[in-house]
Amino acid sequence: MAIEVNLEKYGHKKKGFLGFSWTAFFFNFLVPIFRADFKWFLIFIFPFIFGVLGANLDLDFDNNFIALIFILPALVSKFVFPFIYNKFYTKGLIKEGYLPPKDDDYSNAILKGIDYLEYSDEDLLDKEKMEKYRLIIEEYENERKKDMHTIIIVFALIGVLIAFFYFMASYS
Repeated sequence: MAIEVNLEKYGHKKKGFLGFSWTAFFFNFLVPIFRADFKWFLIFIFPFIFGVLGANLDLDFDNNFIALIFILPALVSKFVFPFIYNKFYTKGLIKEGYLPPKDDDYSNAILKGIDYLEYSDEDLLDKEKMEKYRLIIEEYENERKKDMHTIIIVFALIGVLIAFFYFMASYS
């Protein structure tokens, strides 16, 4: 699961996310629509539009190279974007001026620990706060390791299923 961080700007609150986006993996271009992130909606949907155009151009898809040109962007959208989308979405919110509330140590610790925000001089001088931040960051990193194991297992299972169905299709 992605880690949620609280961000706000002039009292308007939004959630930032860090880590692998399971929602983007399963629902792809719908995620940016629900987050009102229209730039990433276009980035997510472009490979699918490209694929549909390729399918309607009456090209020789028996040629594997042409098929790969039109299928590869959709595969990138499906299997690469979920790894990077939450990072770019949260960094975009920070660039727009959304920041974690001062009293939210969890969001501040994570965003400062992964260098999305800089530590203030006040933070650096407060030993107790820095120790609290260190513990939160360690917990965050452990959670990321667990998530990576889950991702590897899911992709391995998908690979096994694809191989199984490919074998079954070629066997008959």
